[in-house]
Amino acid sequence: MQLSDEASETVDEIVADALLVDESEFDDDTPFDDDGLAAESLDIVEMAELVEDELGVHVPDEDLEELTTVGAVKSYVAERRD
Repeated sequence: MQLSDEASETVDEIVADALLVDESEFDDDTPFDDDGLAAESLDIVEMAELVEDELGVHVPDEDLEELTTVGAVKSYVAERRD
């Protein structure tokens, strides 16, 4: 399932806001670990909360580990969005 352009842009905005980076600093393949955006676990939790608030997709704590890249967040949202 493909995420709409609008929802994809919203995920990019969420990542940028949560990690205090410019959207030009990452793409779908950029990891959240130290090799990429250097996000800490609390940053990932904040992103998950924003995904729920902005896109209506709940991300349970046990699913946070699979959100390893920006693209993984987009895929997760696409698979679970109404």
